[in-house]
Amino acid sequence: MKTAIDVIRRLKNAGFEAYFVGGAVRDFLLGKNPHDFDVATSAAPEQVKGLFKRTVDTGIQHGTVLVLAGGAGVEVTTFRTESDYSDNRRPDSVAFVKSLEEDLKRRDFTINAMAMTEELEVVDLYGGRKDLEEKLIRAVGEPDQRFREDALRMLRAVRFSGQLDFAIDEYTLSSIQKNAALIGSIAVERIKMELDKIMANKHAVRSIDYLSLSGLADHLPSGGLFKTDWSTFQPTGDPLSGWLYAFWHNSKDVSALSAYKFSNEEKIILKKAMAAASLESWNPWTYYTYTPKQLELAAALTGRGDGWIEEKVSLPIESKSDLAINGRDLMDWTDNKPGPWLKEALGEIERRIVFRLLENEKDKIKDWFLDEYNRDK
Repeated sequence: MKTAIDVIRRLKNAGFEAYFVGGAVRDFLLGKNPHDFDVATSAAPEQVKGLFKRTVDTGIQHGTVLVLAGGAGVEVTTFRTESDYSDNRRPDSVAFVKSLEEDLKRRDFTINAMAMTEELEVVDLYGGRKDLEEKLIRAVGEPDQRFREDALRMLRAVRFSGQLDFAIDEYTLSSIQKNAALIGSIAVERIKMELDKIMANKHAVRSIDYLSLSGLADHLPSGGLFKTDWSTFQPTGDPLSGWLYAFWHNSKDVSALSAYKFSNEEKIILKKAMAAASLESWNPWTYYTYTPKQLELAAALTGRGDGWIEEKVSLPIESKSDLAINGRDLMDWTDNKPGPWLKEALGEIERRIVFRLLENEKDKIKDWFLDEYNRDK
């Protein structure tokens, strides 16, 4: 916060207006510790760049410059207004203005449309502070206009309901219901980012209930997955826990979510977690063959608790690379050539060690192996 205050003071000393804006103000008033501080100013981008030694043009076409100072980065954005949104996603043009009021009234929700001075005095032109007290998500001005400007704001309203454990204002919710179909104009990547945040929230169930109530689920890819009973969902902070819950309780597999373009890594985690969750019981081989993340997701889904952690960390080996022997040892001991037998023998040794039927010591493995090998001759 100190770095952001220094940025504001330098801008003001140069004759410009400057304020904290957005989520940092909201979180500060909620008694939380904001991690990122955004600054809005009457200074044009080039004027901002002229005042600071180190800057990055992170979004200069929209008036945003990243100021690097004090080992941190502070986004500084020029007061602006936006033109019509012909695609319901982005403004056709952006105009820089000198008025804080003009800048704040283009924002999405009242709780995000407050500003604050470096002296921590709050500028609240649209009732954001009252809505914080009443725990309400309410659009700034006319909600139809806000959502037609950027249809993703409807999904953000749903996300904030769970993130903050707030209700959505009735008039704002009615507008979402009326405009829900517009969510189809939003890129699926942006939709998935919001859904990921929803599922990671402590109060995710509240948000997911709003997906159905608002009508948004009807216009989302695989939207039916969000209409199942989510009352038993326990968020873990990992959004994959929500996606796993969605297709587990709908008897679907990962392909049901193909529209969301999961990464290959995410797909593997989900498939493996589903497989682990499907097992009737877990044993040392389960703890050995699945990763901690896969086990964590599967355990949360099936209510197995966290007993798997101790089982996982107490395994004799973590992977094949921990074996005290390798294929070359087996060939040397038998004068045999490579073949299917080698993979089978190594696999059996690996399993016996995992189940603690054989100690992971080279001499003991050799004695056991030669005994078995010679017995089969």
